Amino acid sequence: MDISLRILDLFRYIFEKLGVDYTTMRAIVSTKLVLDRRRAPAISQNNSGSQSEKSYLQGYLLHLIFGIFMAAIIYIIKDDMLRMAYFAGAFFFMTTMYLVSDFSFVLLDTKDKNIIMTKPVESKTVSVSKFVHIFIYMCRLNIFLAGPSMVVFILSYGIFAAFIFVMEVIFMDMLIFIMTIFIYFAVLRFFDGELLRNIINMIQILLTVLLSIGYQVAVRMIDFASIKSMNYNFSFRDYFNPVLWFGAPFEIIFGGGKSSYLYVFSALLIAVPSISFVFYLKLSKIMEQLLLKLESGETERHQSHLLQELAGKILCRNNVQNQSFHFANAVLRSDRSLKLKIYPALSTGILLPVLMIFNMGIRGEKYQATGIEYLYLYFVIVAISSVLRLVNYSSAWKGSYVYVSSGFGLMEEVYRGVLKTVLLRFMVPVEMLGAIIYIALFKEIFLLDIAVVFISGIAALPLIGKIYIFEYPFFRPLEESNQNGSIDKMLLTILIAGAFAGLHAFSHLIQNGTMIYAAVLVIFIPLIWKYLVPKSNR
Repeated sequence: MDISLRILDLFRYIFEKLGVDYTTMRAIVSTKLVLDRRRAPAISQNNSGSQSEKSYLQGYLLHLIFGIFMAAIIYIIKDDMLRMAYFAGAFFFMTTMYLVSDFSFVLLDTKDKNIIMTKPVESKTVSVSKFVHIFIYMCRLNIFLAGPSMVVFILSYGIFAAFIFVMEVIFMDMLIFIMTIFIYFAVLRFFDGELLRNIINMIQILLTVLLSIGYQVAVRMIDFASIKSMNYNFSFRDYFNPVLWFGAPFEIIFGGGKSSYLYVFSALLIAVPSISFVFYLKLSKIMEQLLLKLESGETERHQSHLLQELAGKILCRNNVQNQSFHFANAVLRSDRSLKLKIYPALSTGILLPVLMIFNMGIRGEKYQATGIEYLYLYFVIVAISSVLRLVNYSSAWKGSYVYVSSGFGLMEEVYRGVLKTVLLRFMVPVEMLGAIIYIALFKEIFLLDIAVVFISGIAALPLIGKIYIFEYPFFRPLEESNQNGSIDKMLLTILIAGAFAGLHAFSHLIQNGTMIYAAVLVIFIPLIWKYLVPKSNR
């Protein structure tokens, strides 16, 4: 028997007093806990069913790493009020992100209504079972995220601090859950289910990026010396900041705080989550009805894509290439699982050049350019290779029969359409964002070099495409993308990017060499796109 259920049994009397059929609720929760262990986390890079148990444990390991990082920050801070406030802020952010990205399928589940509600089960029992299921998930998450920080509080204040800490974490969980639910249903009340799915997908992408490389940025942004000496100063607007409420009990009990606002904060941290939970129970029937909007299907909302239409007319020279361009755009725009893999990999093209500059010594002081920083922008070309590898896969891969049924022979025009989609949808935005960052840091120093890097990326795209695109686009199941990584292909990609970077650096040794190099690239780009695009091996 799951230890979570044994603990739940201790509160049976409370649930029955609330009018909940405890036996039925417990059976529902027990079944859902079993299903949880068979599901890979959304942030896992391995989504195959056979690896779900391993991914389940790896997810908790990631939680523990962030928990230890938070505990280290808490240990440095000396102010009793700010210590808990900093923890609460980080905890609110991480728990909300995990809850939305990895547990939205529970928050927005409509199968309960279709399966359970056909039986003689009250809606209140179903709603409470959903809350208990999520609360158990959050408690498990808390052990790893908040556990290390609790150890720091015990070492600082004694064992009694653990009781206060646990109670505050429970109120945080309630507040996070209720706030998330109310935001979801506000979206469903005024918009449709498709918008909500898109919001959730963007949060999943953001969390995956954060897990991938965000911690490197965070470590460099924190000024540990200033954090250690900070002290809290009250402001009236702090009454509306839930993060600060949770520092008040520690300031009162262990810091000797006597100010009236501390007692107001303490009252708010108990009252707001409790009252919100009562509202959730009262509005559960209305919320279940709003969830029916999510049953409208997974189809993309009808929108006009004028820029895409214009780009297709300008860039695509024939009908097959134009159709491939628009088809690839539609897949990359609507396939949420594919985007969840593409964007974190693409983010390295933006962040790695910045991290390289940070590693060279920038720490908030004026940075003196050495003259070679433009070479870091070639990481964008390497990052684009991850996108080109993934265009072979899709979560709706069975739809790729259209290539066969349409009778395509040579696939060069199809590949050109896909490559131009990758160019406009991914490479151009990433290059532009990198250019904005460099201009902000270095002003006009690297303007010409940024343009050369962009032209080099256009020239390199078909060459890298020949390495990774090997059959019909979006032809294979997305799960197989985890099994087909190749070090040889990545090394070849780095070699291509390095060759362009080397020629760019060499051009600086010649008078007006960079301008000449850019002109040569512009001349050769049409030839490269005509003769060096991938060819089908089918």
